[in-house]
Amino acid sequence: MLSTFYDDMLKGNQMKELVKILLEKSGYLVLPYGYESTLSDIRKKLNAKDAKNSRTARRLRSTPDLLVYNDKRRDAMLVEIKMRRAPKETKVLIYPKLIRHIKEFWDDCVLVIVVPSGNVFYAQKINQLETKEAYNATKDFEKLEEIFTRVKAEDLSFYRAEALKIMKKQGTLAENSGRKET
Repeated sequence: MLSTFYDDMLKGNQMKELVKILLEKSGYLVLPYGYESTLSDIRKKLNAKDAKNSRTARRLRSTPDLLVYNDKRRDAMLVEIKMRRAPKETKVLIYPKLIRHIKEFWDDCVLVIVVPSGNVFYAQKINQLETKEAYNATKDFEKLEEIFTRVKAEDLSFYRAEALKIMKKQGTLAENSGRKET
């Protein structure tokens, strides 16, 4: 069980790091923000089955992954990144509980999903997402570059290919959909 925890953390961190680098290369200042980064020692305890599900614990568990600062607009965004196996970008499963927790505490956060099909990178402001089990990334989300307008097409193309390599290596492409999502 502990091994699975660390395996899942590593898989998720690879995609978070890839998105972080893409945004940095595009001229954004990007800082780790999530509790995996800033409160890593307490993460296992808060995720334990017998841990209390207090409002504070839920808030900490739902802390977005990145703080992205746009110096041209002089504005900051909180960003949550999720990699999902999806045979098509038109059916992306995201636990409703996850969306509810993010909405509860981080309503102005941007959710970035990375899927092994279609545009690969999609983003949406969490307050514009309806809470449901499956999303159509082409209708419920925007392309990453529509929210992060400084992302260049050539960089996006390169990082899409890199994301697909990571997902293939991790066995998270659609053909291996029996494994747990990260």
